[in-house]
Amino acid sequence: MTPTAQPPFQQTLRWLSTHARFPAQRLPEKAELLVLIATAAATEESTAAGKPANATLVRNKDFAAQMRNYTAMRRRTHITCDNSAKT
Repeated sequence: MTPTAQPPFQQTLRWLSTHARFPAQRLPEKAELLVLIATAAATEESTAAGKPANATLVRNKDFAAQMRNYTAMRRRTHITCDNSAKT
């Protein structure tokens, strides 16, 4: 039986208590900040795992269709534009 992976916050707390003698002793302020930022990033990555990179972009299918139509219309305009007329 494999043990379940702990959330990043619990891993960080265990690391702090093992290596930095937390809570009896604390790391310097900047070091604690870096550790907490890394923990927040790891938490965000673990919650985003399994989702496609563009999952947030395609939520509104009507908007996506409108953008495709708008892009197609702009392409068509650039193709049919004739700038060779002399004035």
